[in-house]
Amino acid sequence: MNRLMSLLLAAGYAMGQAVFLFACHPVRLHAAGGGPGLVLHDVRLFGLDLDGFSVQDIGRAQGWVPQLVFLVLCSGLTYAVLRSAPPDARPRLRTVLALLGASLLAAGVAELVGPALDPRSPLLLPTSGEWVGRAQVAGATALPEQYALWSCWLLMPSWAAAWLLRRWAPVRVLLGTAEGAAGGAESPAPGSTVRRRRDVVCAGLIPMVLLAVAGGAVLRHTHVRQLDQSSSITFAPELWLPYHPPALVERWSGVLYPALRMRPLDTEETTGWLATLVVCLVFLAVLAAALYAVVRWAEGRHPVRLFMNCWYATVLAAVAAALVESGLLQGPWAAPREGAGPTALVRPFEAALGDAVRFGAVWGWATGACCLGAVWVMTRRGARTRPRVQEEQLSHAE
Repeated sequence: MNRLMSLLLAAGYAMGQAVFLFACHPVRLHAAGGGPGLVLHDVRLFGLDLDGFSVQDIGRAQGWVPQLVFLVLCSGLTYAVLRSAPPDARPRLRTVLALLGASLLAAGVAELVGPALDPRSPLLLPTSGEWVGRAQVAGATALPEQYALWSCWLLMPSWAAAWLLRRWAPVRVLLGTAEGAAGGAESPAPGSTVRRRRDVVCAGLIPMVLLAVAGGAVLRHTHVRQLDQSSSITFAPELWLPYHPPALVERWSGVLYPALRMRPLDTEETTGWLATLVVCLVFLAVLAAALYAVVRWAEGRHPVRLFMNCWYATVLAAVAAALVESGLLQGPWAAPREGAGPTALVRPFEAALGDAVRFGAVWGWATGACCLGAVWVMTRRGARTRPRVQEEQLSHAE
């Protein structure tokens, strides 16, 4: 897409988000006729928290820095995605999904920034148990991710308007098609083959499969044996716990997806492990399909585009797995929201969404790096073998 058009769309999108994030809570307080201490009820859109991520306390860095990080990162990624879109400005599914992945990636980074600014948090990277505690205290979880899920569609009206008015002279100038520039559908790179794409996808799945074999750090379900009846009379505290991860895994458990696990645990029942395995297979299958589509359209182009699109694909695959997980694995996440009554609960989908996006934001770069490395190796190998093939053809011609 034209640079000026991409800049206008991304700037308008960022401006709308900034106005909403920094003005929504004060406007609601003013409309309710209360002071800063007034507790407002939740506002939801399609089941997602509408304004939970808005700035509510400008006096603390923790209250506005994550929102600022989200705005800056989301604006930059949105501009990059729009610049890589076809020049005719037609909204395409892959570009929309890339915008959604960019927004969720920015939300994951913003959520990870929050605990680092909290003076009460002893660690820069909270463990899985600390994330659960923070969700129970706040009465909500995955607020940046919920905001990203619904706010990413705010760009669609202006983008659709540009597409509908594409034949108008001022819009044609913005799109860069005033002189009849080609605006057809983008075609795959001519040198890409099915076998080459398949090899790149297999390389990109390596880090996620390794993490799945290593297993998640915590259990999302309650199908566990609380006590081993065959044990001796000697009291062993580990037998009463659902699962006790190693110290290294526990330290990184806050950015590991609990449902991404292929191996059963000692205290886990078969039904719980099978449900976890289904979620894990869904994640890997969706990621493989997404990487295949990404490699098909990004091969032969700028390597940064391939790297970032693979990162977006990892985040989106984790969100798809979270949708399945929220229906299969119902964990003990229900906690009353402070000041909102006993019926307000932290929903399983919100808990799964937060874990999934944090995981994709922290580990998605590994998928992109492996895909980029595989493309680089195959490109160098092809460059070495091409002169030999040409020499053989010349010798046969002589």
